[in-house]
Amino acid sequence: MLNFDIFKQKSPKQRFLLILGLVAFLLYLVMGIAFIFWPPIALRFNFIPAWGRIAIGIFLIFYAFVRLLSLGRRD
Repeated sequence: MLNFDIFKQKSPKQRFLLILGLVAFLLYLVMGIAFIFWPPIALRFNFIPAWGRIAIGIFLIFYAFVRLLSLGRRD
């Protein structure tokens, strides 16, 4: 499942890329939750129906977890 060996001692470049990957995961997760639950986004994107905003939010959350899993599989 998750490989916790990614937290072993790394070079500064690898550590930076790990932190950048975790920040990207959090960004996609927050964007997905915002698309689903945050009312100002519903007003801004009123041309998208409610089911479409929920679908976009679910896609973003799914994509965030795919990125997190691929981050754990890297050497």
